[in-house]
Amino acid sequence: MRGGVMWVVCAAVGVCWVGVAPGAAPSASPPAPVAPASPSVPRVRWIEQRAAERDTTGLAATLRRDRSPARRAAAARALGLIQERASVPALTGALADPSAMVRGEAAFALGLMGDSLAVRVVALRWEGELDPGAREAMVTALGYMGAQAAAPSIVRALDAKREPERWAAALAAARIKSRSLISPLTAHAEDPRTEMRWRVAYALGRIQDRAGSPALRNLARDKTEQVRMFAARSLGEIADSASADILAGLLRDSAWRVRVNAAQALGVLGARGKAGAVRALLGDASPHVRWEAALTLGALMDTASVAPLTRALSDSSTGVVQGAAIALLQIQGEQAMAAVAPQLDLLPGFMRSGLVEALGKVRGPMALQTLLARAGDPTDPPEATGAISGLAQRRADSTVVAVSLRGLLPPSANTPQRDFTVVSSAAEALGQLGDSASVPALARLLGRVGTTEDADVRASAASALATIKTREALAALATVRRDPERRIRETVCTALGLPPDSIGLVKNPLLRAEGVKSVPRTALVHTDRGIVTIAFDHAHAPVTVENFVALARAKYFDGIAFHRVVPNFVVQDGCPRGDGWGGPGYMIPCEYSDRPYETGTVGMALSGKDTGGSQWFITLSPAPRLEGRYTVFGKVSRGMDVVERIMPGDRILKVTLK
Repeated sequence: MRGGVMWVVCAAVGVCWVGVAPGAAPSASPPAPVAPASPSVPRVRWIEQRAAERDTTGLAATLRRDRSPARRAAAARALGLIQERASVPALTGALADPSAMVRGEAAFALGLMGDSLAVRVVALRWEGELDPGAREAMVTALGYMGAQAAAPSIVRALDAKREPERWAAALAAARIKSRSLISPLTAHAEDPRTEMRWRVAYALGRIQDRAGSPALRNLARDKTEQVRMFAARSLGEIADSASADILAGLLRDSAWRVRVNAAQALGVLGARGKAGAVRALLGDASPHVRWEAALTLGALMDTASVAPLTRALSDSSTGVVQGAAIALLQIQGEQAMAAVAPQLDLLPGFMRSGLVEALGKVRGPMALQTLLARAGDPTDPPEATGAISGLAQRRADSTVVAVSLRGLLPPSANTPQRDFTVVSSAAEALGQLGDSASVPALARLLGRVGTTEDADVRASAASALATIKTREALAALATVRRDPERRIRETVCTALGLPPDSIGLVKNPLLRAEGVKSVPRTALVHTDRGIVTIAFDHAHAPVTVENFVALARAKYFDGIAFHRVVPNFVVQDGCPRGDGWGGPGYMIPCEYSDRPYETGTVGMALSGKDTGGSQWFITLSPAPRLEGRYTVFGKVSRGMDVVERIMPGDRILKVTLK
């Protein structure tokens, strides 16, 4: 994570980014309806307010003793959202509640906790559970816990009577990542239902073992686009070099999402012999495909692609331009800098940052001097942060680099000197370089308080000190064990070897939890490419929806660009700075739910738990890796074709509410 930049899982294309969220398109035939994991939990206002304010007062007592199943279920969900580990005993006890709704919510809450010690009790309860919804919730919880001890239960769940439970088991297998699950998953690779096959393809990739190769190669030839897409990506994830011919064939697939994933997989595999087939995609109708093709050619170091990549610098899509520029730097090194330099003035800030960062892997004095000069330029923070991240990759030049980066840190905690993004980036870069001489300056940054920007600087400094890990660095971290930012407390506890329980609850003055209000049902987002209609999910994310509505009514989003797009993953907006670091000056609590991340799901971007504000994203394809980690607050109900055309720099003209 780069300080306060709002990321969705991993970052995106063209920096140090590795696309981790898989994509998928809707199947050719309508998918079967998926039963909900548990009955909808009735609204209990005071409990919702407790959850939003991260206040556990009265929740455990309500869960244990309240006569109303609705209030007990709401209390269980609230404890899961707050994630205070002292609540685990109350939640494990609720697994035996008379109400199936409560048992399901307690299981889901334990899954959000991620406490591996609860695996055994959840698994035992699942064995004897009769309610279908509660069983599914327990299987999902075992996956969220990610413990190998849950694998035997997941094996049995893969053969459950109900399809939704089997589907949940396949996703749980992807999260547990146990090799023992490869054979049971493979047994379901020819399931008649698309819903199972794509999950099997996804899970085999996440386990990252070549034993899944035969099944994935067959799934790559599946009749359904969504299955082929996941299979293509997974073949790259398991490093199955023998699948290069199959992947090259998928470059001609009729579905653009399949072509994107096939190209990416060939780049991961380093399949240089297929560069010619990838090169042909630079003329593809889809900008996502052209973008991914450019990046893949760079990864393959394909010298024969220099001419077409140079022509791609004039592409009408900003993403393709950035991808081509980065690819040329990878292939030609400093020789490409003259051709690439003009793009630094043409690309949006977020993309300029990524392009400058790519110089970090270019050897030679010209690249180094360019990075040093850009890092010290106070007039362009996006370029400066990109240059700093590039310098962090130049360990061979660490002596010169560290001195330059130290000069970017302020002499005292609250000295107004440089843009906070520069300070945050410099702090993290010094941590990556292991620069112990910067510990005193980094420790001073831990005292910056008052704004969300200060919180981002503290988080970066804490991360750097935890990486350096000298005695002085750990002593500095010990002073912020009670920091109001949960992400900082977690960093401290991990670095000092403290149990997670010691994170504790601390009031965060930057966390805004407005009262739940009546809000519109939909938002019409008018963009340069057309109108996107979003249907709000007020039932599962009332605070997040109200926050979005309040910002829209204030015309906050008007004129803001989509700063981040990742081929076949997400489009992201809501940053007033345009570089991924901006927000409204406050944070809102996460509202995790069992809503899946499907094509067109709308979620909140984060830089840690409870750090949402104004940045939000739309998924271009299913992304199970985001589930239980990012708030779902809506779904595109119309205009997905518009979303697919959006490129970085395209703007929101206005948002109207209905």
